[in-house]
Amino acid sequence: MKPKSLLFVSGTLAIAMALTSCASYSASPLCNPSADLIQIAPRNEGISVVSKTFTRSDCDRFLDRDVLAEGYQPVQIYIQNDSDKNYVFSLNRITLPIARPEEVAEKVHTSTVGRATGYGVGAIILWPLAIPAIVDGIKSSDANDALDNDFAAKAARDQVIFPHSRFNAIIFVPVHAYQNSYTLTLIDQDSRQPKIFNITSNG
Repeated sequence: MKPKSLLFVSGTLAIAMALTSCASYSASPLCNPSADLIQIAPRNEGISVVSKTFTRSDCDRFLDRDVLAEGYQPVQIYIQNDSDKNYVFSLNRITLPIARPEEVAEKVHTSTVGRATGYGVGAIILWPLAIPAIVDGIKSSDANDALDNDFAAKAARDQVIFPHSRFNAIIFVPVHAYQNSYTLTLIDQDSRQPKIFNITSNG
C-alpha cells in the first residue's frame, strides 16, 4: 500500500475508533439534600419531605442524558422517616402525572442502528470502518443497558418506608404537565391514616 493510502486508512481508523467513545453511559448516584433543606422541609410527626426539580445540569450529572429536551421533567423526592412507624409510599398518591422510567429511558437511548448504519456505509468504501462499527454497536448496546438499569434503580416505586430510614428517588413528569407545587400522601401502614404533605419543589 502506498504511504499516502496507508496514512489515510490509519487516520480514518483512528478517528472512527475515537468516535466510539461517544457511546457510553456514566451517571452519578443521587445525592441527599442539604441539611438546611431538610430542616425547612414540610414535616408531619417525624416525617420530612424534600423535593428538587432537576435542571439541565442535574440531568447531565445524575442521568447522563438531557431528558428535559425529550419532554420529561425529573423531580427528586427525598423522605426522611424519623418516626417509629412504617409508611406506605405510592406513586398514585402524588398529584402529578408520572411517566414510566422505561418510557423515558427509551427516548434517550443511543441509536445503535443509526450509528451502525453510518459506519456500514463507510465500511463499503473503506473496510477498516467495519471494526469501529462492531465496537460501537457493542458499546451502544451496553450503554443503553446501563442507562435502563440506572433509570430503573433511581426511579420511585411503591414501597414501605421503614422507621428511621430514608427514601431517595426520582419521578419523571411530562414537561407540559409539570407544576412545582403538588401534594404527596403517605399512609400509616398500621392505622391506615394518611399523612398529607403540600410540597413546593426546589429548583
